[in-house]
Amino acid sequence: MIAATRSDRDLRPGGRWSTPTLLDEVTGLAALERALVHLLAGNVPKVGDLDQKLALAAGLEDGMVRAGALRQHALTLLERDGDALVVTPGFVEPLRRLDGAGTSPGLTAIVFDEVRPFLRDRYRDLATRLDPLLDTRLLATVTAAIEALSSSTSAIGTPLPTGSTARPDGAGPSGSSVLDPTGSPPAPGSAIGSALGSAWTTVGRDEDRVALDAVLWGPVDRVPQPARPLDRARPPVGTRAHYRKGSRLTRDDLAGELNDNVMAELCALELLCRCSYEHPELPWASHLAMARHAADEARHAAIFRRLLVANGIDERELTQHGANYEYGYEFPECEPGSPRELVWRLLILCTVLEALAIDKLPVEIGGRDFVGQTEFARALDYIASDELFHTENGLRLTRGLCAELGLDPILERERVHGRFFGRQRDVRLAYLEEDPERAALEIAILEAPDPDGVPYVSRTEVELRRRASFTLAECEQVERWGYNPVRHELLDAPAD
Repeated sequence: MIAATRSDRDLRPGGRWSTPTLLDEVTGLAALERALVHLLAGNVPKVGDLDQKLALAAGLEDGMVRAGALRQHALTLLERDGDALVVTPGFVEPLRRLDGAGTSPGLTAIVFDEVRPFLRDRYRDLATRLDPLLDTRLLATVTAAIEALSSSTSAIGTPLPTGSTARPDGAGPSGSSVLDPTGSPPAPGSAIGSALGSAWTTVGRDEDRVALDAVLWGPVDRVPQPARPLDRARPPVGTRAHYRKGSRLTRDDLAGELNDNVMAELCALELLCRCSYEHPELPWASHLAMARHAADEARHAAIFRRLLVANGIDERELTQHGANYEYGYEFPECEPGSPRELVWRLLILCTVLEALAIDKLPVEIGGRDFVGQTEFARALDYIASDELFHTENGLRLTRGLCAELGLDPILERERVHGRFFGRQRDVRLAYLEEDPERAALEIAILEAPDPDGVPYVSRTEVELRRRASFTLAECEQVERWGYNPVRHELLDAPAD
């Protein structure tokens, strides 16, 4: 008796699969999709133009989903042998070089005019060689990728930049000159598309392969401040970006509130991007969770910007800032780039700020409905429904990381909460002390009765927080911080 082996399967006429290089192409596409998400995550905070920033961010989740699906298809072809899941690193070398060259002013053009069309064409070519029965599941992934990469609309429903709208100078793709795959000085007119095409010719080579999960490069920089449009002012350090000076129905209040929401969503998006980019060693599932969360934040920012336009408000007249990102990016207690720094970022963003939105949004929604601003209220309803996932996502990620590092999540949350808001308190006090008359006026406005007579106040939303996987002990923690004037009755209920 002779035991059957698979040693001769690749030697059959035409190879083992429907197309001889199937496995290499699937892993190569998975590597490219994953590397593009990595590149975008690192650079989104460095892009100043808001249309371009959101257009780039809109592709994070879709790209990560495609990368993960292709990875699973490759594992299936490999009969679940994870050790055999390898790829030629040259596939992603052009993207690594682009990242290492610094943020190009033509990054958006490069992505939309060159990288995405290259990926689309590779999928189209592969689709022509797949068997509709043998490759049914893979063909579904490939077909969906072709459709997404051919669309003029982003995954969050916004128009994608095309032509001159993707280029700051309208003069054509720029920044591509760094992408010569040989490392030699590039020839005039060289572009990332040709560099990717040269790298793709390595399909089928066996040398120099690495694990697919190890194909990414480490972060090339740190970004303590996110980029914003150069033509917009920033508020003085220490002032509140927006506070209600009159009725919600006034143009000033509506403009300030919508703009402040845009800034908050951008900060969350940008911090999540850097969390992903600066920690490529995390499991793909963690990056997918952060990409989904980041795509939500991009959509939220787009929603508020649409409301600005609908109300005839030009955002260029409004101030801009990156406060939540800047206060939440790095901490003196954490080594830069360390796992603990990642834990603190996710704790403050997802389990403090996003969780406080769970408590505060019902009041804001009620207030907007109370004064008849139904479209604003409807938008907030959609956004509030996403906050539960964002908080649950952050709790899941931080609990897993804390378990690995031997940290107590509640204690670490207490520490980062004190550091984050302590910084804001210090700059706020310095601002108030500079001008006592101005300080008295601002404080009087903030302490005045609600100008519209809105009767609603916030509470720690224990039921909603529990649905997002908060424990009662964690709900008590936020109750002790004193942000909500009404105590939820469930906090005093007998323990089960």
